[in-house]
Amino acid sequence: MSATETVGVVVEDGGDTSHSYMEWGAVFAGAFVASAVSLILFTFGGGVGLSISSPFPGDGASPETLSYITMAWVLVVMIFSFIAGGYLAGRLRRPALNATEDAVEFRDGAHGLVVWATGMLIGAALSAHIATAAATATAETVSSGLYNAGVVLRGGEDIEAADRETLGSILANTNADGELSSGDRDLAVEMIADNTELTENEARTRLESWEETSRETADRARKVGAISAFLLGASALVAAAAAYFAAGIGGRHRDANSPFPWTRARAK
Repeated sequence: MSATETVGVVVEDGGDTSHSYMEWGAVFAGAFVASAVSLILFTFGGGVGLSISSPFPGDGASPETLSYITMAWVLVVMIFSFIAGGYLAGRLRRPALNATEDAVEFRDGAHGLVVWATGMLIGAALSAHIATAAATATAETVSSGLYNAGVVLRGGEDIEAADRETLGSILANTNADGELSSGDRDLAVEMIADNTELTENEARTRLESWEETSRETADRARKVGAISAFLLGASALVAAAAAYFAAGIGGRHRDANSPFPWTRARAK
């Protein structure tokens, strides 16, 4: 009788060597829930970000402040979304009857990690789509060269569009240090002087002031980008740990048949 019971346990736990411990249904369910939660939270965060920013210089939060707030919100969103997804995957995974406690904990945690990896791939696919749209928008920011041309040409009257476009293309052609070549600088100074009431010395001073401002802006953007990339990578690692441990908690609740607080069984 005991031998029969032993065989029954082995078969129920998956004595079939073709059985996989990875249950993709639970993984996909957790990944989709994590993606949905993150989408909702990112939408909410986007609304808050729009409320504290301003299209006018000097109003609202600075771009650096917004970048740091965004990275902090990304960390919060990733942690909470993958906690939800990991917990769900651990809770939905079938129990392993003859496995040790350590093996069960590892398998539950592994499901949480795969939920995290799947969710990251889904997020990467969405980010690639967004990046494509951003690249299209960036391609249209050749107009930023026209904006720069407008900055250095302020005070000019009846400036031809061809001259403005030519100067904009010259200002966009800076080197790695954010400086113009000597030939481009001389040509830009000449065009500024011809289209404004400035002398060549005044035009050169205005152009050098623009170069200094552009370098400072580019340097701030570089630093914020580097910090943002580091924080994004750290957030992903923290989210992986959160998914692993949340899946383990879900597995323990599954094995203990613990009800959710809002679905607690009522005593009859």
